[in-house]
Amino acid sequence: MRIAFGFDIFYPESNGVITTTINLANNLIEMGHEVYFFVPADKNFTAAKIEKGIHIIRVKALPSFIYKGIKLLPVQSWYLRKYFAKYKFDIVHDTSPWLICQAMNHAARKMHIPVLATHHTLIDNPIYIKYALKSRTLAEAAQKPIWSIVFAPFFRLVWMVTAPNKETCESLKQHVAGIDVRYVSNGIDIDQFRKEDVYHPIAQIPKEWVNHNTFLFVGRLGFEKAIDVTLEGFAKACAQRPEMRLIVIGDGPAHKELIEITKELHIEDKVLFTGKIDNHLLIRSNILKCVNSFVTSSLSENQAITVIEAICSGCPVICPDVFNMKEIVKEDSGWYFEGENPDSLAQTMIHVYDNPAERDEKGSNAKKYMDLYDGKKVAKQFESIYKELLEMKKNGFYVYQGERKAYKFEKELKDYYDNTKH
Repeated sequence: MRIAFGFDIFYPESNGVITTTINLANNLIEMGHEVYFFVPADKNFTAAKIEKGIHIIRVKALPSFIYKGIKLLPVQSWYLRKYFAKYKFDIVHDTSPWLICQAMNHAARKMHIPVLATHHTLIDNPIYIKYALKSRTLAEAAQKPIWSIVFAPFFRLVWMVTAPNKETCESLKQHVAGIDVRYVSNGIDIDQFRKEDVYHPIAQIPKEWVNHNTFLFVGRLGFEKAIDVTLEGFAKACAQRPEMRLIVIGDGPAHKELIEITKELHIEDKVLFTGKIDNHLLIRSNILKCVNSFVTSSLSENQAITVIEAICSGCPVICPDVFNMKEIVKEDSGWYFEGENPDSLAQTMIHVYDNPAERDEKGSNAKKYMDLYDGKKVAKQFESIYKELLEMKKNGFYVYQGERKAYKFEKELKDYYDNTKH
C-alpha cells in the first residue's frame, strides 16, 4: 500500500503525535508499505526523506500566531491534487482535524481514496481553543460550537476514526452520529527500553541533577500541559524538602513565561529548563531510569507519548486523577493528585520523595505494561484497518457527496494520470 499521512505541525517542532506517527510509518515501511508525509513547509526543515525512508512532501503555508508550528493554507485541495494524481495513494491517514488534513480529505473525496483519521489530541479542550481566541471565557463558550464548525466538516469526509483512549472513542460517538470509531493505542519502539540501565550524560543536564532527588517533565512547553501547576506544586513541595529538584525538558510557546514563573516562586535554582532534546538521545541517555519520577499536571492529553516512555523506562508517574491519564498510569505504577490543585500535587510529591521503597516498587511494576505500546503490534492493527477500508471501497462505499464529486472529476483525473510521469 501507498499511504499518505497529513500533519498540521511538523519538524522543526516536535510533539507526541509526530513521535508516534513516525514509529508507525517506520514499522509500515518494514512491512513493505510506502509512506509519504504531507507537512507544512518550513525553511528550517528541508529533508526529502527521513527515518527508514519516509517521503516528505512540503506544502507551502503561511505562518500564524495561533500556536507555534501551526500554519495557514487553503482547505480546498486544488494544490494537492497533483501529488495525489502522481502517487495514486491507497490510503490517506489524518493526524489532526486542521487545515492540511482538511485539504487532504477534500482531495481524497474527489479521487475516492479511503481516509482514516486518528483523533490524537483533545483539542476541544478550552485551553487549546484559547490559543486562537486569546480569551478563556470565549474559549469555554466556543467549546460546544467547535464540534459543528470544525469537527463535523472534518469527520464527514473521513471513512473511519481511531483514538488511543477508550473514553475518547465513546465521546466521539456521542458527538458525531454514525461515526465508526476504533480504539488503537499509540505505539513506540519498545526495544530501545530493554537495553542497559547505565546513564549516558546529556550536555544540557549537570550530572549532579541525575538522581532520585530529581523529578522530571518531558513535553511541549505549552500552557495546555499545565506546567504552571507543576511549578507551583513543586515550589510548595521543595519548601519542605529543599533537596528536591525538577528538570523540564522541551520547548514551546510558554517557555519564557514558565521561566518567569520560577523566578516569581523563587525556585529558579531548583528548576532546570533544558530546552529541546532529541527524543532518540533522551531515550538512549536512560535519564528516565535514573530520576525519582515523571510528573505531569496536564489534563488535555489523550495518550501522552512521554508518559508511555516513562512507563516503559520503569519510571513511575505522578499525574492528575483524570480518565485519560489513569488509562496509562495504573495504581501500581504511579500516583494521582487532584488536577489543577498545586497543594494536592505538592503533598503527592512529598509522599513519593519520602517513600523510596514504594517508588522503586511502582517503577518495577511500570515496565510490565511495556508490551501494550509495542509499535510493531500497533502497525499491524493499522494495516488491518487500511485493508478493511480498501474492502469498503471495493464494495462501493462513498463519503458525504463522494460519488458525485468523484464522478465530476473523473475526466479531469484521467487527464492528470495520463499526463503525469509515474
